[in-house]
Amino acid sequence: MLTIIWAGGQPGKISELRRMSQEEWELLRNDIPTNVKTFIDCDEDTILISHPDFSEKELVEISNFDSLQFSNGLIPVITKDEKGLVLMQAFSNLESLELSQKESLGIYFSRSRNQLWKKGDTSGHIQKLKRIFAPKDGSFVVYEVEQEGAACHEGYYSCFFREQDKSGNKNLVPEIPFLGK
Repeated sequence: MLTIIWAGGQPGKISELRRMSQEEWELLRNDIPTNVKTFIDCDEDTILISHPDFSEKELVEISNFDSLQFSNGLIPVITKDEKGLVLMQAFSNLESLELSQKESLGIYFSRSRNQLWKKGDTSGHIQKLKRIFAPKDGSFVVYEVEQEGAACHEGYYSCFFREQDKSGNKNLVPEIPFLGK
């Protein structure tokens, strides 16, 4: 499954998040206008579609997690910096959300390792959590963070450091700095 994020620019405002199969994405990708930018994350399982005309989804700051819609105990989390640049997408469970809020740090649930992980535990590139948002339907969460160092395990400030053109070529985005691992 892929996670597709629509944003009104990069940096910009979050417009939508949807999970879909690779086949569904390929069909959708063919219908995307040429003036829309498509960014691929480092693991190639999240796609950020960006255009300034995308409408902003109303997000509200949350302090409890009662209204969130978990699927198999998990919820997608979009992490962005205070300027609105989307840094990464991961998943959280209730425990990681509560720990993030308590410790004011970006803490997630690793599906591959089946355990909690605190961003920066091994790299030292931490995320100081400023606020937690969610849309009214509770379908995903947005962490607003102060990113210290690289958000991406490959050493880039954002995991969305490559733009994919219509022919499928992936090119580095010069505005996303490489900070080292």
